[in-house]
Amino acid sequence: MKRLVIEIKNHPRRSLSVMSGERMDTAIRKHAPYLRGLEPVQVFVQEYDPRLSTRFRYTPAPQLLELLRRELRELRPHSAA
Repeated sequence: MKRLVIEIKNHPRRSLSVMSGERMDTAIRKHAPYLRGLEPVQVFVQEYDPRLSTRFRYTPAPQLLELLRRELRELRPHSAA
């Protein structure tokens, strides 16, 4: 099972489960509207690993962070000129 953990500046972490067969970039795009107005600072992929004492491995995902930031920029309302 994989989850995406999103660290947000001055807010608690958010996590979302990636559905079976769903791509992680698709999950980020679907979740982006719920993060509107927030500033993500890090994205991790959380994977279950029974060999570790903590049972979970966290892998940084800078490409997903960039995708999330891009999606959030596109969701911003455009200012009237």
